[in-house]
Amino acid sequence: MPNLLLIALAVLFPFVIKRSELKNWHKSPALWVLLFLLFVIGQTWFLGRWEQDFVVLKKILLAAGLALLLVPVRESRTLHHGIIYSSIAAIIYSMVRLVMLLNDGLEVSFLASASIIEALLMDRIYLGLLAVLSVIVSYRHLHKTYHPNNGYYLANIILQLCFVLFIVSRIAIVVLLVCFVLSLFYRQKRGPQLLFFGGILGLVLSLAFVLNNDLRNQFFYNNNPEHQEGLLANTTALEPRMVIWDCAWRLTDDPAVIWQGIGYTQTNVQMLACYSEHITNKIKREWFLTRKYNVHNQFLSLYLGSGMVAFVLFALSILAIFWRHKNALFPMALGVTMVVFLLAENVFHRQIGAYYMGLLWALLLFMPAPQKDHDV
Repeated sequence: MPNLLLIALAVLFPFVIKRSELKNWHKSPALWVLLFLLFVIGQTWFLGRWEQDFVVLKKILLAAGLALLLVPVRESRTLHHGIIYSSIAAIIYSMVRLVMLLNDGLEVSFLASASIIEALLMDRIYLGLLAVLSVIVSYRHLHKTYHPNNGYYLANIILQLCFVLFIVSRIAIVVLLVCFVLSLFYRQKRGPQLLFFGGILGLVLSLAFVLNNDLRNQFFYNNNPEHQEGLLANTTALEPRMVIWDCAWRLTDDPAVIWQGIGYTQTNVQMLACYSEHITNKIKREWFLTRKYNVHNQFLSLYLGSGMVAFVLFALSILAIFWRHKNALFPMALGVTMVVFLLAENVFHRQIGAYYMGLLWALLLFMPAPQKDHDV
């Protein structure tokens, strides 16, 4: 289905794009993204890695192509509502599938089904990202005064919050909390907003922690009787990314990394070698080797795969986004969401990750710089 939509967008693009929409692209963060793309492609070709690293390059190009195709509709309600409807559809699909599994005899404790939800439609991190985007877009369309549509947007915000807690997407929860704090700096009347949304968020979180044992276990890692040494110690011992990032950091000792990188395929190969060598627990080691975990950090992945220049260009594109949109809440919230997920996931290693990145680029790269208005 996504590929069919891409074909449709490509066919319609020449008929709906306006020259004015791309007129000042060289003054936008898109310039840094273009330089990043040209460097990575040129470097990969020059170093003879095209064939082995094309699996990653094509996803980077897919994200860029999707961003360009979505330019004509980036600020339309159609795209924003599409995000909302997609998130609701994902929830409905997940709940229906869960009911079907329960009817087939699957036994699961109440509100402890995060692993099941994760397997129903897509990875939990991407379900969480979709929910976060839906919340941000809904918040964007809330009117400061009474409007009949406010109730629908508010209901969707509450629905998405509950779903994020149900699937125990810790990264999505952290992003929502950060975006909530961020919103306080973009509103003149903070009291009612803080009371209302803080009350909703606090109530939902409280109920979730009381009812959902899986959520408590995921956050505090207290489900393993052998690990009762406190939150920090448990996190280090039981969070896969701690092991993954440790191995990724070891790879940076290679002198070739800083200038030309070691390539994305070779990075994955060396990550597996690191798991095999440095994980002493046999069961844990076999698990990591079976899952073939990649770097799980897009910034670190770019540094290892293509070197310092690619990393700097990509980072500059994000800094340019924040600088351009520092006076508006909506793009700043999207930017924060993008950065947090990039810190926790290799989006260019998954096709669905490329779609999400393309969507975020479309929303942020060509958006006009707002005037200073804290009520934006």
